[in-house]
Amino acid sequence: MATRHGRVARTAVSRQDPQTLEFPRTPELAPELVSNGRETATRDELGRLAAALLDNPTYQQKWRQDLALARILEWLETFPGEDWQERWLLSGSDHRGHEWGPPNHTPALRNRLTAGLGILIVLRAVRPSYAWLSGSRLLGVYATFRRHNQTEAFAALEQKAAGPGGGTEYSAEALNLLTRMAIVTGKRLRALDLEDFEEYAIARQDSGRTVASLPMAYEILHAIGGLSGLPPTLRQARNRGQLTVAELVDRYPIINRAVRDVLVHYLVERSAGLDYGSLLNHVQVLVDLFWCDLERHHPGISSLQLPDSVAQDWKKRIRTLPNGKPRRTAHTALFTVRAFYLDLLQWSLEDPARWAQWAAPCPIGQADIRGYVKETRQRQARMQQRTRTLIPVLPQLITVAEDQLGRAGRLLTAVREAEPGEEFVVDELRYRRTGRAGSKWRPTALFVTPLDEPGPRFDAERWEDNAFWTWAAIEVLRRTGARIEEMLELTHVSLRQYQAPTGEMVPLLQISPSKTDRERVIPADPDLVAVLARIIRRIKNDDGKVPLLQRYDTYERLFGPPLPYLFQRRTHHRLQVLPPGRIRELLTDLARQADLTDVDGTALTFTPHDFRRVFSTETVNGGLPIHIAAKVLGHLDLNTTQGYVAVYPEEVISHYRQFVDKRRARRPSEEYREPTDTEWKEFRDHFSLRKVALGSCERPYGTPCQHEHACVRCPMLRMSPKQLPRLLEIERNAHERLEEAHRMQWLGEVSALKESLRHIASKRRQAERLSHQSDQGDAGAHALS
Repeated sequence: MATRHGRVARTAVSRQDPQTLEFPRTPELAPELVSNGRETATRDELGRLAAALLDNPTYQQKWRQDLALARILEWLETFPGEDWQERWLLSGSDHRGHEWGPPNHTPALRNRLTAGLGILIVLRAVRPSYAWLSGSRLLGVYATFRRHNQTEAFAALEQKAAGPGGGTEYSAEALNLLTRMAIVTGKRLRALDLEDFEEYAIARQDSGRTVASLPMAYEILHAIGGLSGLPPTLRQARNRGQLTVAELVDRYPIINRAVRDVLVHYLVERSAGLDYGSLLNHVQVLVDLFWCDLERHHPGISSLQLPDSVAQDWKKRIRTLPNGKPRRTAHTALFTVRAFYLDLLQWSLEDPARWAQWAAPCPIGQADIRGYVKETRQRQARMQQRTRTLIPVLPQLITVAEDQLGRAGRLLTAVREAEPGEEFVVDELRYRRTGRAGSKWRPTALFVTPLDEPGPRFDAERWEDNAFWTWAAIEVLRRTGARIEEMLELTHVSLRQYQAPTGEMVPLLQISPSKTDRERVIPADPDLVAVLARIIRRIKNDDGKVPLLQRYDTYERLFGPPLPYLFQRRTHHRLQVLPPGRIRELLTDLARQADLTDVDGTALTFTPHDFRRVFSTETVNGGLPIHIAAKVLGHLDLNTTQGYVAVYPEEVISHYRQFVDKRRARRPSEEYREPTDTEWKEFRDHFSLRKVALGSCERPYGTPCQHEHACVRCPMLRMSPKQLPRLLEIERNAHERLEEAHRMQWLGEVSALKESLRHIASKRRQAERLSHQSDQGDAGAHALS
């Protein structure tokens, strides 16, 4: 069969063969490329055209070119055909890759033929396939082709590839990619379409080659006026967006047309109250798991009124996956089918002309869904047990993330300062810089073992980038309790400020609506502000602005408006918002490097949602009322928050009821009245009384000091970096008192002072960490302003 570019998958045959297919000519060949009929040009005409390819050639260069052109033309003339392209196709070489050419040819002849074919490619006399180009080594042919064909368009492409966002290791490959497409299709560059890009991607993958530069090739071609009417990025062009209900249903092979129509009409009615992700789930359950399963096991079924045996068999199958494992979402499928039947019964009463003929007894009874509550409790128990398991190892994960980021930063600095081939030492480990001087590729290095053996080669810039975003994701997730999609939707404008009555500016983080379609604002502590400030400094352009990007919503299957997203990174050649899958991969890799294990030796991993459960557990266990925690987490029901918190439910309920009873006892009938001036003064004084010698006390409002003002031992004390000298003075005094206690044998005093010194050491580490992040906090305040 002939392809859309006029090639046929045949071996060499005679033109008299009655099965020989015609060779359709591509109608969009660039006129300047086929002037004088280059595909049908004679040997003498090709010789004159080839002579113009050399600039001031020497006699030897001219002789080598003439010899190579003569050898390839002599070989092609042994095959019948109306032009050189047909002779090339009939030779069968187009599909033989590097094994092309006459049989029993010598290496010298092979080199001559390759050089001659390169000349014919530049002259547009022969257009090989992608498979042949991928398997052949054509040194300099692509650059020569660009110099003598569509020079204006290729010059514009080179300028775009070297501009802002270009000039990377992918630029040269993107230019070569578009050159291959121009060679194979014979089109003008600006006449290439999305189908050409898809055909190239398929051919490239079939040959085992990567297509990493395909998006960049698409974008620079679009930037010079090509791909008219298409979106500016390849991903947007490939994305079909949201499919209609009929298109979603027709993805599954329903045999009965009448049932297919009623499913479409039903899902159209339900889609008004569903987001796109939920609609996809309903389509899969009702169409694939329910009706298509019935048609496969009961051919000829045509009614929704199922016999009891058929319904029972289906309910048994839905509880088991094809691999034999139990289906965890079985009850969800049962509820969806049950709602389908009950909706049809209700609608048949409201609109009998349309729905009455499809009303049928529901095959899902109360007994079938009775175990849902038990399954829900079991699922909550598994989540809570997982949370209890992960909380103790979270500090280890955070430490490994911080250490990895610090080591990756030091290594990247050393690699950038080293020359290719130079060895250097980072953290007592020896490395060697690889690559060539002046290379546009990212800096790479390899680890050198103590035996002077080369270890694995790695991309230092990519390693540091992965380490940073792993650390940033962990810090934001564990300090906000946000969902993964909420974190990725954070923008530069999500940072807000609130002025307290005391005049203090309180930073706030605005969480965009996601699962519950409710926007919420949470306080941002100084540590979180420092993390966000570090992210902002990293992603800012040279002009000090955060780039505007479009984010693809994996649930709604749509691209959002351009916004200054915080979680954006350069992938290959362009900036893009990190996808959720990439965050999960980074967390899994970090957990494996941290060697996290349970008490029984089972390997542990973290998912983004695990940090949300840990956050809710630590907040409620820390004394925050559960209804306030629900607001912070964005839950609409306290039961949801209780399911997240890894404590016994009766303990949660007891604490919550005690809080409500105490509040009602204090203000039994004036819950929502305006506060008096005395109450406002008491409220402001509470925050003023937080100021202590070593920093500020962060105990909850309305609670007394539980440590008798022994601030150095209190976990509620937040050290001020400016008070580090005072803390060191307290530590020296405690050591002196400890020496005296040892000397005087005051053993009770010795024990108390040792405990105090332990707490002092913890506060000193906290103050040093805050002091190290003070510059980040200043940058955060600047970003907020």
